[in-house]
Amino acid sequence: MKKDIFFLVLLICLGDQPGFGWGFWAHGRINRLAVFSLPPEMIKFYKRHIGYLEENAVNPDRRRYAVEGEAPRHYIDLEEYGGDTALKSIPRFWKQAVEKYSEDSLEAYGLVPWHINFIKGQLTEALSSGMQTAFSGFRRIWGTTSPMRMCPCILPTTTMDN
Repeated sequence: MKKDIFFLVLLICLGDQPGFGWGFWAHGRINRLAVFSLPPEMIKFYKRHIGYLEENAVNPDRRRYAVEGEAPRHYIDLEEYGGDTALKSIPRFWKQAVEKYSEDSLEAYGLVPWHINFIKGQLTEALSSGMQTAFSGFRRIWGTTSPMRMCPCILPTTTMDN
């Protein structure tokens, strides 16, 4: 009994420590380390802007709380789509998803699998026109691959307009 109480108290004390969450610092660090894993053709460009990547790593998370309608673009609640069978039942394309669930339902349970490809299109265009927009799109896509936000098995292959 004393052993159980000790572990319960230990768990409560440790559970509130900052080391258990990503935190804003970790986002910047991860972006910095990610630059060094890029293909040689890309590393030169991103290494030149590594400071910007670190400093602005959390901007999409800040936007999630500051901009109305942004939050659903950062997650998906797969349990609302059938739990374990969701990967087989969720439409891959935006128009089909709207027909099956309605846009209101999609916004309530998260848009991330359909929004990723939309942002990918914007990112592709942005890479040819400037770093700030390109980085914002990259960070939004990267952020959605965090555990519990989505399953990478259901990435769409067309934009949200298709």
